[in-house]
Amino acid sequence: MKRLLAALCALSMLMLSGCNFSVLESTDELYALPKASEEYTSLQESLQSLLDSGLEYAPPLSGSNTQPVQLQDLDGDGEQEALAFFRESSATETPLKIYIFTKNEDGSYEVACVIAGDGSDINTVLVCQLVGDEGTYYELVVSWQISSTLYTLSAYSIEDYTPTTLMTQTSYTRYCAADLDSDGEQELVLMTIRNSDSDMSTAAYYDNVGGVLEQTSTANLSTRMSSIDKTSDGLLADGTPALYVTGAVQDVNSSAAYQLTDILLLRDGALCNVTLDEDGQNSTDTIRYSLTSNQDIDEDGVLEIPIPYLLTNHDSDSSDLFYAVDWRQYAADGSYTVVSITYYNSTDGWYLELPEEWLDCLELARQDTTQSGSNERGVLFYCNDGSDDAGTPFLGIYKNTGTYRERNATEGDRMVLLRSSDAIYSLELFGSAYDQVESAGDLLDRFHLITADWFTD
Repeated sequence: MKRLLAALCALSMLMLSGCNFSVLESTDELYALPKASEEYTSLQESLQSLLDSGLEYAPPLSGSNTQPVQLQDLDGDGEQEALAFFRESSATETPLKIYIFTKNEDGSYEVACVIAGDGSDINTVLVCQLVGDEGTYYELVVSWQISSTLYTLSAYSIEDYTPTTLMTQTSYTRYCAADLDSDGEQELVLMTIRNSDSDMSTAAYYDNVGGVLEQTSTANLSTRMSSIDKTSDGLLADGTPALYVTGAVQDVNSSAAYQLTDILLLRDGALCNVTLDEDGQNSTDTIRYSLTSNQDIDEDGVLEIPIPYLLTNHDSDSSDLFYAVDWRQYAADGSYTVVSITYYNSTDGWYLELPEEWLDCLELARQDTTQSGSNERGVLFYCNDGSDDAGTPFLGIYKNTGTYRERNATEGDRMVLLRSSDAIYSLELFGSAYDQVESAGDLLDRFHLITADWFTD
């Protein structure tokens, strides 16, 4: 009965969703039981029958789709099929099952095919176009988890709902689907990190060759990359499709968190890492302290890599660290252009685009005040150019929280920059500000809140 109620609630949620990729989720926290349509009742009955036979839900552990039942148009006919993920605990072989249900003309659902795999869990599932044209059948890429450190990656064609294995690879660290050759089909890039002196970490490129995915080329990854944290595909500054592979690296002189990014693309049909240095070992130019993630900072559709560096602390007795960030946009030959420079305040959640005229003289200092009912965190900007005003700030930016944040953010000549649900950000110009601010343009346009990273796989 609990399973029945949960499934009915989940199915009713699907009817309210306008998304192309609808989801049936666990509904333990739902209290009402909306009436389900006949077609979703049919699907629920089919799912319940499988549960009654001894199967249990086994949704993917990670990725963007981790629900036990998911709806998507897999064959391009405008009707959504259902994917359901199960485990048959009593099975000695291929205990993991992916059931695909199709909808009949009368709206009822029936099992079209089953994909079975070995392992303890389904790690990830990706629906993508690997060997067909747009509007035809999609393919499924499934990562089967064999153990906590071992995975098998398989790609399946489901044309005419007859599953066919397109490729299987048992040794890899991470994978990504991307259209690097601009042919309208996605290719698979399988990355393997080898933390040994004898073996190079590599990326293998699998492309459609006569309806089968074959490894056509490989490229080396940076030897200092100890893990892969994120992958994202997009265009470079010159329009070349590329794959950004970002991972952790341990700096030999510091215990601080460092990372680097390799940029992979096709050159003469072969996969190439264009950011490796001259000795072909590491993408040295992209190694940096892990202050923030790759982002499209100027919103031009091209991903930038952030390279932070320390700014001078105006208060010589303070241990506060202030960082500027060069946002580098790369081209297919491995060269880069700095498209923006920001002061990045990760602690207070904001950043400021810095004018080039400030960079030669800029120094910063904190000015924080905590009182009953209010908390103000401020950063003062100085221009140490040797003039009489070098010891006086020309700009202050403040974050106020607490009961009296409105009063504190607007006192004197302060100007409100932005308001959030729990904080007010404001600026203050001081007597020495004229020359500096005149060159800066509109400071309101240069101020931004730090948002959640949207470049994830």
